[in-house]
Amino acid sequence: MVFGVNFADGRIKGYGLKMPVGPPVDKTFFVLYVRGNQTYGQNSFTDNGDGTITDAATGLMWMKDDTKLGLLWVEALAYAEGHEFAGYSDWRLPDAKELQSIIDYSRSPGSSNSAAIDPVFNCTQITNESGEPDYPFYWSGTTHANMSPEPGGAGVYLCFGRALGYMNGSWVDVHGAGAQRSDPKTGDPGDYPEGHGPQGDAVRIYNFVRLVRNVK
Repeated sequence: MVFGVNFADGRIKGYGLKMPVGPPVDKTFFVLYVRGNQTYGQNSFTDNGDGTITDAATGLMWMKDDTKLGLLWVEALAYAEGHEFAGYSDWRLPDAKELQSIIDYSRSPGSSNSAAIDPVFNCTQITNESGEPDYPFYWSGTTHANMSPEPGGAGVYLCFGRALGYMNGSWVDVHGAGAQRSDPKTGDPGDYPEGHGPQGDAVRIYNFVRLVRNVK
């Protein structure tokens, strides 16, 4: 598979290189080329020894631990508001690009038996929809714009474990660890026993949080 951006919905997904039905024909994709900063995306983490991690590459300081439980999006915002830790009170929810900056695409439950993040961080292990050991989805502070009857009703999350979908009667990793998708900001995940959308994306609604702040 290869990761790509779906410019129809703004999501980042893993795509198979062959057509899923019919003869095994190679897929074709549009490409955007880039030049310049060759160290883009290379982290420079320092464990500060106080439960925080600084990335010199981005100027961001992260919580070493996550919330250890899932929250609604508005609860995640409330948790971040005024949160005090390690002597700082300016913690916040990361935006989608900030959260993506700590995805490690060389790691995943399938390839390294770990979350898709540098092992300097702690990731709570969960049991996913198919009963496997896995790692959470993490909320960003970014609203997912769409053409639904409730504009602004979904928030962007990043998958630090399998990006499950319900297809052909079972749960499979349809988009890969590191995918960016979205969940309703409120609701009951029990209303989505077979996921949502063409790939049956797992709907959890109660997603985990890892706070961030700017290093000054």
